[in-house]
Amino acid sequence: MGEIDIESKVGTAPIRVKLNRLVGVRTFKGESPGSVVFDVDVKMDEESRTNEELTISFLITIGTKPSIVQFEVGGTAIVTGGRVAFDSALMVDDESSVPRVLHTIYQRIFTPLFVLSNMLEVPYPPPDLIHSPSETRQLGPEVQAALDAEIQQAQRAA
Repeated sequence: MGEIDIESKVGTAPIRVKLNRLVGVRTFKGESPGSVVFDVDVKMDEESRTNEELTISFLITIGTKPSIVQFEVGGTAIVTGGRVAFDSALMVDDESSVPRVLHTIYQRIFTPLFVLSNMLEVPYPPPDLIHSPSETRQLGPEVQAALDAEIQQAQRAA
């Protein structure tokens, strides 16, 4: 997949997000659930820092319980503007206990995740998932119908 380059601002910090990995694997097994819980695992590492630019690599893994789908999104976030901008981007949000830059990253990757979820016919993670890292969602009627059809097909084949 080619890189997607999106620019945003967090406080005074301009942040450019480059997406270079987007994977979705449908892992559905078993009976159709009425709701799912999303779990998030985030790895962020400082790749480089100059007086004007901070580059952070990220890998975000989002899974569901029960296991229906797993997403993996990776790339880099580039913060420009010097030390004040870096501090602003890396400041931990009191409400969610995650760095502000992670909120910006998730805002930028949400749309590709939403599109991929629809293509895989699986529930999509909520737009505010980073604010509440473990979230339960009811399945929409289209997803529920697709999962029910898959269960019936598997039962007929057995």
